Formats: sequence, C-alpha cells, structure tokens
Amino acid sequence: MIIDGHAHAFGEFAYSEKLIPLMDNLGVDKVVLCPGGTDPDYEFKIPKIAYRKSSHNYYFHILGNVFFLRLFHKKMNNIDNEYVFSLVKDYPDRLMQYFWTNPNDPELISTLEENFVKMSFAGIKLHQCLNKFSNEDEGMKIISQFAAEKNMPIFIHLYNFKEARKLVKLAQEFPKANYIIAHSMGLETIAKKGERLKNIYFDISTYFIISEKRIRFAMEKFGEDKVLLGSDSPLGYRNLELNIDKIRKMDLTEKQKNKILGENIAKLLNL
Repeated sequence: MIIDGHAHAFGEFAYSEKLIPLMDNLGVDKVVLCPGGTDPDYEFKIPKIAYRKSSHNYYFHILGNVFFLRLFHKKMNNIDNEYVFSLVKDYPDRLMQYFWTNPNDPELISTLEENFVKMSFAGIKLHQCLNKFSNEDEGMKIISQFAAEKNMPIFIHLYNFKEARKLVKLAQEFPKANYIIAHSMGLETIAKKGERLKNIYFDISTYFIISEKRIRFAMEKFGEDKVLLGSDSPLGYRNLELNIDKIRKMDLTEKQKNKILGENIAKLLNL
C-alpha cells in the first residue's frame, strides 16, 4: 500500500481526471488532500535545496520563514475545504481530506463539529506561517481534544524552533492526540525534548528538502513507525514519484519501506 499523506488540491492535483491517472501510474493507493490555498490552476515551483546544505537548521528557516512568507503568503489566501470535499466525494476510495482550520477562529468548536458532520474529514491541517497562532493558544487545546475524540491526526506546519518546543508540551498534555509534523520541521529540537513521546509523527515531504540522513535520524530517534510518506504535491517537480523512489532505494528492510510508504499513515487514518 502506498499513501501520499500530504498533498494540495491545485495544479494537477486539483482535477480528478488528472490526479487519478497519475496515482495509477505510480501505484499510489490513496492521497490525502488539503486545500491549495490558491487558484486550482496555479502551479508553484520550489528550488532543489535538500542536498546543497547539510545543516538541519538551515532547512527549518528556509521553509518556515523565508520560503512561505516571501514567496507564498500573498498567493495562498484561498482556503477552500469545500473544493477538496468535492474531489473526495467523487473518489472516496482513493482520496481523503485534511480539513484546514485556523485555531484563532472564534467559532472554532462549531466550525469543526459542523464540518465534520458534513465532510467526515480524516484529519486537521494547520499552518503557522499562513495563520498566525501559538501552540500554547486555547484554540490548539480545542483542536487537540477534538482530534483525540475523533481519533484523527493533526497535521501541522510549524513556524520555528520555539513553536516546536511548544508542540512537544502540547503533545504531552494531550497524549491521545496524534501530531504529524509537516516536512519534519523541528525534528532535531523535538528529538531533544520529546524523544519518548508516542504521539508525534514526521512527514518526509518534499523530496528536495528532506534528505535520507534526516529520514534515518527520525527513524533512530522515534522509530520506523513514526515516519510517513508525503509529497506536498504539486509544490515542486515530480515530488511524489521521486519520494517513493527515494524510499525504495534506501538501505532499509522491505518491512521498513512498506511502513513508510503507507502502512504507518494507514493506521493513523484508521484504514
């Protein structure tokens, strides 16, 4: 089983007539979609930076601050959960949905409850670069409690090291809530503070950002069950194809490869 646990509904991933054949060609069973935040036809290109530098800190700042705030913030302002829902309704056996929400929403509880009844989304998507909030905010406690009760993961793009440390405290406070860290941001910081936590997982998107070294580090510190395939498609060039190929070529056991490619996230998504 191969599951892309991190993709956005724009570009070629915005239209089922393009996405489903692409999945079939790559042997992908399911894709988890969240809103693209922009016009479905808009396509971003990102630089190939993963193997130019070895500093883990370098990647964190590139992604968390410079990359999104300077390049994407003005473009990604259309969070359309309804559009993602329309795609999932057409292909419920192939597509799943992360509901993008803002912890600052004054009607947060009703927003989550009402949309869950309507959409039955599989998880919650949060982005600290595009929605300014702290992991210490009350909204994060509400979301964590909701996710724990519904047995669904929280997929979060962290903003900086400080927020990574706060996320560890939040995960400790809500042990029944599962948190997926987009792009493995803050991996090293989290490893120092929360290595024994059982409810933190690491997304390995995108291909050009997450090196094999960091994948191995995550496995060593948190275990092979905590590493999840993701592509962040269509942000970048052939991310899904290349990330699948990367895992298949790594010096891992077949059991480990199968876990990363789909089995780990399948458990989180209750498949």
